[in-house]
Amino acid sequence: MKEIPSLETFSKDTTLLVGTDLTGDLKQYFKTAKQLPGCMIMLCTQGNCHLTIHLREYNLKANSVAVIFPEIICKMEQVSEDCQFIYAVFSKELVNHADVFTHTIEYTPYIFEQPVIDLRPEVSEILQDYLQVLIKAQNVTRTIIDWAQASLSFTQIILGLRKTIIPQVETNSRYSRNHEIVRELLRMAVQNYRNERNVSFYADKLHLSPQHLSTTVKKVTGKTLTEIISTLVIHDAQAKLRSSEMTIQEIAYSLNFPDISFFGKYFKRYTGMSPKQFRNSN
Repeated sequence: MKEIPSLETFSKDTTLLVGTDLTGDLKQYFKTAKQLPGCMIMLCTQGNCHLTIHLREYNLKANSVAVIFPEIICKMEQVSEDCQFIYAVFSKELVNHADVFTHTIEYTPYIFEQPVIDLRPEVSEILQDYLQVLIKAQNVTRTIIDWAQASLSFTQIILGLRKTIIPQVETNSRYSRNHEIVRELLRMAVQNYRNERNVSFYADKLHLSPQHLSTTVKKVTGKTLTEIISTLVIHDAQAKLRSSEMTIQEIAYSLNFPDISFFGKYFKRYTGMSPKQFRNSN
């Protein structure tokens, strides 16, 4: 049974930590710049403060939510005395896991571009109520919320915010051609990852140099194109291993690997286990 950690003791073994900040704990935690070990979703319920996220300054006020991805540097300043938050922190491993990643990949570039989002009061209330339910679930068991619940919660929150995220970013002056490139790339990657895993293929389709495309993707999403494609491939492989009668060789061929050995090495590189071990573990 895993005890509930604090922000200071949050680690990769923690899938989800939820809480309310009524006494200034977050202010103290972010008094100096911190590189988050997980993804924080932080809703301001009253008051206001200034956040520096990845060297950009934002004003967080009542009904504003900040979505701060793993390893992004954040600092909090000029916090009003009445400032209060409700928050959730999801582990880096969970956020990057294939099951979660493929459902949220379309919105990641928008959030990187604008991590602070102003919500309508009724939307803010829904998010606050949702986080309160997670807090109650955590407090009832006095243990860490399990992986399945945490991954579903993160996906639901991001999908719930998407209608607010996209219009705000697209009307932002910083929204640029780079984001259009990444949106088109992600669409192409979802359609072609089974057969095409080379950066040059996507660069040619977009009429860009491989270096330009790679730099753009990294800048907008925080991930390399190779990481994005490999996540899609591994997710597909895991789904087939978990829920189909296909042999491992058939799965390898369906994903355009030349042979089962090459597929096995590729799968183990990203998951730490062989396809057979993964199938047996499920």
